[in-house]
Amino acid sequence: MANPTRVRLEYELIGPPDRPVVVFVHGLGGQMTDWPTWAIELFLGAGYRVLTYDQRDSGLSTRMESDGVPDLLSIYLGRREFAPYTLADMADDLLELLDRLEIDRVHLVGVSMGAMVAQQFLIEEPERVLSIVSMLGSTGRAGVGQPSELALAALLNPDPEEPLEIVVAQPRSHLERQAIVDRIARSRARLRSAGVEDPFSSARQLAAILASPDRSVALSTLEGLPSLVVHGAIDPLVNVSGGVDTFRVLRSSRLLIFAGLGHDLPPWCWNRLAKEMLATVGEAGE
Repeated sequence: MANPTRVRLEYELIGPPDRPVVVFVHGLGGQMTDWPTWAIELFLGAGYRVLTYDQRDSGLSTRMESDGVPDLLSIYLGRREFAPYTLADMADDLLELLDRLEIDRVHLVGVSMGAMVAQQFLIEEPERVLSIVSMLGSTGRAGVGQPSELALAALLNPDPEEPLEIVVAQPRSHLERQAIVDRIARSRARLRSAGVEDPFSSARQLAAILASPDRSVALSTLEGLPSLVVHGAIDPLVNVSGGVDTFRVLRSSRLLIFAGLGHDLPPWCWNRLAKEMLATVGEAGE
């Protein structure tokens, strides 16, 4: 476990030494163990090292309980100073983790909030990023990537019988739905075994998203970076316009939109996604 500033980050670094590192950055309320095995093995099999970690207020990393419960409505209405931290702080956590592990340059793979953290890291440390895969994310620009009313209701008023993950995934079958249920159960079991109980951690992460400024202008100044933007056409949590806007501002990016995909990465999209991810990382030549 590494110690960036006041935040302790749980992490795992696997793969052959002295090989390029692929960093996986998970989403809102997620954990490093949420990443599917195929994604980790994909890059290990291609000769890369893989770094996964729990972000602040996630998994076994530091819970910012002393920051209390954020006033999400006020933050949404523009009072950004009410947020206990921002995406920039979360990007700084990653920077300090990489420094402590003596990792210079990395390939970034981020999903949802993790895609936004990866974008922020790219803005702050462009020389340390070899490539970026931004999945189910947005640029933070007003009017794009907004949640549907259904997703917003599930986000602000969670239903124990119908978790947010299921509502926004839009599963196409019982098997897909059950896979999400099983993933949630594994995540909760990991937290229980570690004695972690913090019902407001996701609210603080959401506050960080709401309080963070538009990244589109800063991203548009970066050139020549191998980039892949992935989104679901029916994503109710981060509207597909968020992915399109990310593609628009990342000048060297390719856009992959899956018809029938919500806010999740189910097995039916894995083959195409794996091919595109490897191609993007391979473009960097490292």
